[in-house]
Amino acid sequence: MKFARWKELEKLAKVAALALFCCSTAQAGPLDWARHHKRFLLMEGAAVVGASVHAAGLHHCRRVNGVEPCDAHYGAAWASFGVVTGLNVIVMPSTAEACWKNDGGKACYPLACAGSATQTVWGVHEWRIQHVEKPDLSRVVLIHAQR
Repeated sequence: MKFARWKELEKLAKVAALALFCCSTAQAGPLDWARHHKRFLLMEGAAVVGASVHAAGLHHCRRVNGVEPCDAHYGAAWASFGVVTGLNVIVMPSTAEACWKNDGGKACYPLACAGSATQTVWGVHEWRIQHVEKPDLSRVVLIHAQR
């Protein structure tokens, strides 16, 4: 039984070696894929940059100013960040690619760029928020009431 199994494996190895020597090599490595999908890589790169800027701005705003003046206030700011990032990284590039496959032309570029640009601008907006202390008017009311 073991000898028959060994012969079977030997035949399989010979067929595999013959296939490797007879077949031409394929040029389908990661660099070849990247050469053919430049537009997709550019969209994904823009989405990752937009998400990074948004995350940095949101983190900075909540750390420096507290949660009140920032995105989502006391709500789930990081959950909304995750949803927006998911849309920009997965949904918008795939929609733009589908548009280009259907010969959408230049009308597909807003689909590809708008979400990432909006997320980048919103991250810068979050970073620039400065919490302004409101004056305490309770004492003014008390002084006015004493007169």
